[in-house]
Amino acid sequence: MLTVNSIRGLKPKDKPYYEWDKNKERGRGKLGVQVTPKGSKRFVFRYFVEGKAKFIPLGQFPELSLNDARGKQKELGELVLQGIDPKDRIESVRKAQEQAKWEEARQGSIKQLFDAYVAQMAKDGKRTHKAVIESLEKEVYPLIPPAIKAKDVTTHDLMLVLAAMIKRGAKTQSNRVRSYLMAAFNYGLKHDNDPANFIDEAKFGLVMNPVAAIPKQKDAERVGEHYLKMDEVILLIDDLTNEYQRFKMGESIRHLILLCLFTGGQRPYELAASKWSAIDWQQKTLLIATDISKNKRPHIIPLTDSALSILERQKPSHDNAFIFPHRFNDGEHIRLDSLSQSVTRYREATPQIKPFTPRDLRRTCKTLMGEIGISKSLRDRLQNHALNDVSSKHYDRYEYLPEKRKALESWEQKLQQSITDNVLQMVRV
Repeated sequence: MLTVNSIRGLKPKDKPYYEWDKNKERGRGKLGVQVTPKGSKRFVFRYFVEGKAKFIPLGQFPELSLNDARGKQKELGELVLQGIDPKDRIESVRKAQEQAKWEEARQGSIKQLFDAYVAQMAKDGKRTHKAVIESLEKEVYPLIPPAIKAKDVTTHDLMLVLAAMIKRGAKTQSNRVRSYLMAAFNYGLKHDNDPANFIDEAKFGLVMNPVAAIPKQKDAERVGEHYLKMDEVILLIDDLTNEYQRFKMGESIRHLILLCLFTGGQRPYELAASKWSAIDWQQKTLLIATDISKNKRPHIIPLTDSALSILERQKPSHDNAFIFPHRFNDGEHIRLDSLSQSVTRYREATPQIKPFTPRDLRRTCKTLMGEIGISKSLRDRLQNHALNDVSSKHYDRYEYLPEKRKALESWEQKLQQSITDNVLQMVRV
């Protein structure tokens, strides 16, 4: 039987040789020590398969102790007794470990997750995709390295990101970023099983959404309530028609605001991104195409005489596809930040009008059209709100064009009458 001392006493010979441990357990293989001509010694396990001897090296002596070598011999001997070739088992374990390492190496990072999610947003025509990736990169990467595996990001990690935003007073924006994170991780949960969404063969390996347990900051979400009163709307229309130079407001911006008002509060982006080809001058309609519509459904807007007059004045002297072209790039439409900046300058110059934003114009039209008796359902259709009842979503494809035209004509009449009353009042004064 091998002992530590007997192993140490083994002398090198001209050729390698073996000394075997003595045991009475047949069919389990044997533990041995191989001695090389240079005097090195290593433990080996010998067993037989169909009468042929096979050897498995276990480790060098004395780095591997005799007791540990016997432990390995016992494990391998059990496999032999079960009719399993230990070499085959070792090879299968090795391959499994390599596969696991490979799977781990190709696990997608949080950066890959964000990039893939935003790429899908862009593919789906979501115009906010640039703002989303900018927010995620700005808020997340300072606290969570971009290279970290998406599956290793914890709820606590993301909570720290949002807590930092709340601490600096950006509570409302923290809710926005939370929603972006929630959507990105939900995308990642489905990504691995979707053959259309492979990114460099990366998989995210997500089993849960770490954002789900983080609550929204409910006190930060306030429903917008501000809208302009009718006399403020009339003053705004008058200023945009006659006093625009005082506010340093370009012609296209003035026309865009006026068109928003006379079309019943359409989304500024959808008008700004529309092309002349979307206008049917004979039918007096403007089609908001699917690719620019917020709810991805086409939207036909009846054009009143006032709206047509605005569009006639907006017609360019040169050929351009966009109704509201970019000032310096004919291949792009006007930027919405130009609209925001112009409205800000107007507000500063007209303290008699309560502060408002471009978004408030939509609410203004919705509210004032309600005051003159236009039903909410028709106002919703005029502003192309997403209607979520089963009938509207799946069956109702009627455009309600006559009803919408009648409503906008009533709205135009109200505006024109208010403008006339305002002029008469100024004359009397």
